[in-house]
Amino acid sequence: MEIIGKSKIAGIGAYLPEQRVLSDDLMHEIGSTRFGTPVDYISKRIGIIERRISEANMFPSDMAIKAAEVALKDAGITPMEVDLIIYCGIDRDWQEPATSHRVQVEIGAKKSSCFDVTNACHGFMDGLSIANAFLTNGTANNVLVCTGEKPSRVLFEAIKILRDEKSKEAFKRMLGALTVGDAGGAMVIQRSNVETGEGLRWMQSYSEGEHANLCYYRHTHEGYDGQMLMREISLQIAKLHKKLIEKTYATLAWKPEEIDRIYCHQVGEKPHKALVSIANKSIDCAPITYPSFGNLTSATFPVNMHLNRPERGSKLLLMGTGSGLSVCQAGMVF
Repeated sequence: MEIIGKSKIAGIGAYLPEQRVLSDDLMHEIGSTRFGTPVDYISKRIGIIERRISEANMFPSDMAIKAAEVALKDAGITPMEVDLIIYCGIDRDWQEPATSHRVQVEIGAKKSSCFDVTNACHGFMDGLSIANAFLTNGTANNVLVCTGEKPSRVLFEAIKILRDEKSKEAFKRMLGALTVGDAGGAMVIQRSNVETGEGLRWMQSYSEGEHANLCYYRHTHEGYDGQMLMREISLQIAKLHKKLIEKTYATLAWKPEEIDRIYCHQVGEKPHKALVSIANKSIDCAPITYPSFGNLTSATFPVNMHLNRPERGSKLLLMGTGSGLSVCQAGMVF
């Protein structure tokens, strides 16, 4: 699917919990050496040293709300100017109603419509594309795209299971659950100005549903069930991005050397370097968050762009991924 950009990022916000949890401590807690895996495997081989964990009584919407307040201030608009709220998290407050309703109430955006959209770690990029559509057809002027991710719920469930697990295969299937971190992220999206040239230029997205079993989690009558086959997922994602990159550069009429920054979804060091290499760019132009925050799932892009803000007028390439599998590539002028 191809999207013609008519929107821009007007404000960015993020929220990161205070509590830090070391990867080595998690691996020590489950006794990773029983599976022939050193305690420092996640910190040294994957590159995730620590992550943030939210308070037990904090809901996903709480993190989205905190990030949204920062994004609104950054955009210079009031909550009453928000026309639409799109919540994009994997984690939600409830199955019903949409979590975006609580965001609306708590930030005071009484005039806005709201709904949720979910697509694993790819959800925020889908939220941006939907916001672009509403802005393009003139039904909205200010769209708040937000997420609040609390994958620590799954992390703690995995630890509980792995403490007593003896199977190396089960350990491999669940290792990815130990790489995640909690966070909130938000962006205010507005209609772009043709005269200034800023904003989203073009985006393409692509999905291959036959890979859905590589990464999933669900609750059954027997409890938690899931897996994250990190190596297999990363290989398939790299293949999909290789399929798209030539068309992305050609459609944007950009050369790799013109790109100022690349923002990628991040699950670890090797996959991140692979994506940057596919784009034919130096790793120096791709800011990272995974060492300190782990896999932030759908919050990766707003957190990264909040912490490593691009300069106005810079050309950006965004490379999104999510289990399923779904990928996207987008070019924008910030």
